Amino acid sequence: MTSVRAAADELRVARLDRVARAPFTDTDPSLDESWGYAVQDLDRARRVAAGERVVGAKLGLTSRAKQVTIGVHQPIVGFLTDAMDAGAGAGVLSRTGQPRIEPEIAFRLGAALDRPLTFEDVGDVVDGVAVAMEIIDSRFAGFRFRPADVLADNTSAAGFLTGPWIPPARAGDLAAAGCVFSVDGEVAGTATGAAILGHPLRALVHLAEHLARRGEMLPVGSVVLAGAFTDAVPVRPGATYRVRIDGFGSLTWS
Repeated sequence: MTSVRAAADELRVARLDRVARAPFTDTDPSLDESWGYAVQDLDRARRVAAGERVVGAKLGLTSRAKQVTIGVHQPIVGFLTDAMDAGAGAGVLSRTGQPRIEPEIAFRLGAALDRPLTFEDVGDVVDGVAVAMEIIDSRFAGFRFRPADVLADNTSAAGFLTGPWIPPARAGDLAAAGCVFSVDGEVAGTATGAAILGHPLRALVHLAEHLARRGEMLPVGSVVLAGAFTDAVPVRPGATYRVRIDGFGSLTWS
């Protein structure tokens, strides 16, 4: 079995050199989610020791179809740091190998996420909601991986940006909110908030349970990316990407 330390070392080199590699599970299919999270934990500790600051968390595989494709029964969780500011498109392209971008809803915590929460009360910890985009960049060639691999790779997290924060009460029904994702003015995908676990707030419920099981928490002010509305599309030099969500406004990145 590839050790946790060796895997973290190899993924760091792949990320810095922008060179995709074969999944670890190709040679050891017994690697599981606990191994993947252990690699992710070590990577996070190393990034913090190097000066990065954890600013939140992200959820992936929040659609049932994607869960079936990858072979998991629930969403997966990664972390966000201040070094993942998406900035300008050229900056992202200079530090990624095979970047893709996807439309998201982001939550800002007004209270610490430090205990399990029900769907009925999870909204009480949110003090802001925003349209967002996430840039993902897998360390595995062609985004081909199994659950252990993508967890070790911090769920492909590479960058994110958010629009203006609005009070949750102004956002309306998040499950019904329509999203239009476009590239250079051409529609690349449409969906409603229900594409994210039936309701985006369920992402926070899952995250709260995940953190509680691990004895972890997220402090006030943390950002949570709830999951993608649609499939990600490749980032192209010079292209302009726009997300519009009913009740939120729009966000543009290029």
